[in-house]
Amino acid sequence: MEIKIAEEDGITVVTPVGRVDTSTSKAFEDGVMSAVASGKKLAIRFNEIDYMSSAGLRVVLMAGKKLTASGGALALIDMPEKIFSVFRISGFDKILKIFPNLAESKEFFN
Repeated sequence: MEIKIAEEDGITVVTPVGRVDTSTSKAFEDGVMSAVASGKKLAIRFNEIDYMSSAGLRVVLMAGKKLTASGGALALIDMPEKIFSVFRISGFDKILKIFPNLAESKEFFN
């Protein structure tokens, strides 16, 4: 698993690459939490993920809670249908903000 972190228009964008499962969730958590610590506006881009388990969902939920508690915000972007279905089945699509792309999430951050 690789974690890419970049700044785009004042938003920290985390892009995990590969699978997010039990064996890679610690690397995913480390990358996401380092981004949470460095900024108030965080987007996680899912277009390079081919699988996500409940371990990955836990990391996303934990990041959202930490950001909300500190006055920040989390957006999930560029999510392929197979990954979106994991969020929909778990009900996370109702409690997390999901956008088609970064441009469409910008109003949420302002």
